[in-house]
Amino acid sequence: MITNRHDYDVIVIGSGPAGQNAALEAASRDAHVLVVEREASVGGACVQYGTIPSKTLRETALSLTTFQRRSGDVYRISHDAQLSVCSLMKRLNDVIHAYQETTRRSLEFASISRAWGKARFLSANEIHIETISGEKTIASAETIVIATGSRPRNPPNIPVDHENILDSDSILSMSYLPQSLLVFGAGVIACEYAATFAALGVKVTMIDRGDYPLSFLDPEIVSFFVQQLEVNGGCFRGKCDVQSVKFDSISAVKATLASGEVLKADKAFVALGRVANLESLEITKAGLAVNERGLLTVNEYCQTAVPNIYAVGDTIGPPSLASASMEQGRRSMCHALTG
Repeated sequence: MITNRHDYDVIVIGSGPAGQNAALEAASRDAHVLVVEREASVGGACVQYGTIPSKTLRETALSLTTFQRRSGDVYRISHDAQLSVCSLMKRLNDVIHAYQETTRRSLEFASISRAWGKARFLSANEIHIETISGEKTIASAETIVIATGSRPRNPPNIPVDHENILDSDSILSMSYLPQSLLVFGAGVIACEYAATFAALGVKVTMIDRGDYPLSFLDPEIVSFFVQQLEVNGGCFRGKCDVQSVKFDSISAVKATLASGEVLKADKAFVALGRVANLESLEITKAGLAVNERGLLTVNEYCQTAVPNIYAVGDTIGPPSLASASMEQGRRSMCHALTG
């Protein structure tokens, strides 16, 4: 049963970097804005699992290694597994909480309305919102922004169990630092975590079908990354076709390559791309459809085939960076609300 209806100028579905900037830009232009977020806190996956956690962990690792290097190795940093993770997780939780609180206050200061629940389209101008308590609302707006982000893509031959074989949503849930880690993938997320864990003393082995990691960068940059990974005890294994990955039910994850070689490690991390969160939105009711890559196609203003609907962030694909997503959110509202 629908309990109430509300009208807005702009509805933003999702509160990650793209959604936040879209909402704030629209509010700065005197638009009546609603942000719909299915999680209890604002910030999206960027805050809970993505940019903020990974950068916090990276900075902590860099601080430890930099201190040792600047002391001329006079002060050695001990990588005690239990102590390291406890310390890292405490700092991570502090940073996440601070970011979420700052975001909440920014939206509140801009007089942006918020709804906590699941959204789906009823038409190109209407969405249905169902809260966790079961309350159902219909909200309408002249302009709607889809900023629902993405989730890890887990291939069928690598069974992610979030305990021994992890993805980017669960990698930081480990209760201890493993002695060794297999990393499947060679993109930004894979390289960032591989370099960070290697700096923390974990023996990291990166595995990918490509010749090199970060193939979109200049060769000199890629070479430097690989060299630094090796300096920290890690390695990159290119041109490897993974046939199967499984936990041996005792203590190790085993990856069998097409060549027959078997690689072992305490834990494995899967970073083989991401999937846009679009299924539950019922976008067909708004006249939209995903392209062959499961993404929404937009023009230079992030405008979809339905003129009053915009899509930003991971829902439209690369570069899938927080900074780019924020600019997409801003640009979309500049276009929608001009004139």
